[in-house]
Amino acid sequence: MAARLGLTARLIIALACCGALIFTAVFSFNLWYTSRMVERQAAAHARDVVRAAVQSIDDLLREVVRAGDSLALQLEHDPALSDKELLSQRLLAHLTANDKIYGATVALEPEAFGGMELAPYYYRDEKNQFRYVNLATPNYNYTAQNWYLRPKQAQAPDWSEPYFDEGGGDVVMTTYSVPLYRAEGEERRFAGVATADISLAWLSRQVSSLQLHYNGYAALFSRQGVFLAHPDPSLILRENIFSVARRLKSAGMQQIGEGITRQQAGFVKTTNIFGVSSWIYYAPVPTTGWSLAVVFPEKAMLADVHAASRMIALICASGFILLVLAIVLVARGVTRPIVEMTGAAQRIAGGDLASELPPVSIGGEVGALAAAFASMQADLRDYIVRLTETTAAKERMASELAIARELQMAMLPRQLPRLPGLDLCGICQPAREVGGDLYDVRQLDDGRVFFLIGDVSGKGVPASLYMAITVSLARALMRDQGRPADILTRINRELARDNETCMFVTIFCGMFDPGSGELRYANAGHPPPLLVGADGRAALLAVTPEPAAGYLEEYDYHEGGCTLAPGASFLLYTDGVTEALAEDDTFFGEPALLAAVAGQPADAARLVATVRTALAEFCRQAPQADDITLLAIHRSNEAPCTTK
Repeated sequence: MAARLGLTARLIIALACCGALIFTAVFSFNLWYTSRMVERQAAAHARDVVRAAVQSIDDLLREVVRAGDSLALQLEHDPALSDKELLSQRLLAHLTANDKIYGATVALEPEAFGGMELAPYYYRDEKNQFRYVNLATPNYNYTAQNWYLRPKQAQAPDWSEPYFDEGGGDVVMTTYSVPLYRAEGEERRFAGVATADISLAWLSRQVSSLQLHYNGYAALFSRQGVFLAHPDPSLILRENIFSVARRLKSAGMQQIGEGITRQQAGFVKTTNIFGVSSWIYYAPVPTTGWSLAVVFPEKAMLADVHAASRMIALICASGFILLVLAIVLVARGVTRPIVEMTGAAQRIAGGDLASELPPVSIGGEVGALAAAFASMQADLRDYIVRLTETTAAKERMASELAIARELQMAMLPRQLPRLPGLDLCGICQPAREVGGDLYDVRQLDDGRVFFLIGDVSGKGVPASLYMAITVSLARALMRDQGRPADILTRINRELARDNETCMFVTIFCGMFDPGSGELRYANAGHPPPLLVGADGRAALLAVTPEPAAGYLEEYDYHEGGCTLAPGASFLLYTDGVTEALAEDDTFFGEPALLAAVAGQPADAARLVATVRTALAEFCRQAPQADDITLLAIHRSNEAPCTTK
């Protein structure tokens, strides 16, 4: 898809994508940063609100504590402590002076007053009128109440857990109890308890009156995590924060509960009891050990952030659209000359080298490109002219080489002689169009067979001409000279005479008598042939090293001989076989040649095919470095064979 788009489209898409990434990154960072900032502000606000609320509630409770302590101090020094009328007056005065106290009593210890039980209780009704209740009844049994037992046992003031005071104030309350003591000699004896009650409804109103942002609300918990104040009245005194945490499977609620029981402060993000993701800050109330928590729903807390983000997103989208329009206009202006130049290039590529280039009025890189393109067009026209001339010359040369190859192949035997009891096979494969390898086989008038194989130094046309001269000399001399050594000596003298090019040729030639199997040969620097016996054993023929033909004009060559046994073969080859290169630049070599023909069928065609197959497997994709020529002679009659 991208390959089919033009330069203008790709430039617009690339710049638009970059702009989109930048706008997205800026928007995302702004959203993240403002969210964190609001969260930090909410945490600071929650902390300040909780601290102020805790301080306010603690101040109220401290007033209750001071009032209770003051009443207890007055009663401890009053000798008429057991006077019911006096206690009632003191209690009414106590309530009148402290409007935050719901109710109060002075409960005497029966053992300290000869078994007398006395516990007058005064509280405020809904109309703020004082009501009296006698707590010294068997049904109420004040001495068994926690608000009485805990300060007695602890010998210290105590705040009770919230409870419903059935038979007393008949409301949910919490009680501040102060133990009373009377001096008996040097000892102080427990004499009773003075109390100050706070209505939980009043406490809830105080908590609910807290002014919180982000639709937040407050909750009050006892030291054990019991709900004392909450917007949901069904939770008050019926559940604690741990039961809610288990029901909601909320690890955050569990963490808050553990902090409350340890009298710690903290800020936790979790779901509230309504299943809404919220931020909750909690802190202990020092006087009672209770904890106050404020809850801010995350959605409300981040509402302004989301509104601002939507506005920023709208601005970014509008800016992005304007940016894309600007990119389109600029890209078209910049790329128009390039697009027009591309059209001209396509016309030129189609062969219209005379096509006019579009005018380019702008400078810079585009102007330089247009100038370079015009220069290239002129150079290309000149190059085409020169290429046409060069191609014509090469075609003439190729034609001449083809003719030379045909002439060279014509110098080699088109078909080897068919003789009874004798099997012949030869191939010549030049490395170039023409080469310097040669071979020939001729039957003489006396029935003998003359054979020749050679390799001219160098390659190409000079080597092919030298090869043609060598073959012509051999054919002219083979009938006049009866011995291979004489033929090779005459060839050497003709080639060496006036040899200003210093070229030479290696030659192995011989005469073979099919009837007797006698083989006479002479060698001018050529690789030794292979003898392959009827049993498949292969060996190199032992020949005397002598110089190649064309070097020494007066040199006389020597002759050797052997007998080719029935079923045996004689394989001649040029150094293009043993010096063939593999892909790793290693030579094929004589050991590989011996291994290839050993144990193979001895007839000439199969012997040549075996060597060619071995060469192909060895060289693989490596190019042919030298001419390759093979000549195989196989004797199939049953004449005896001995080596001389």
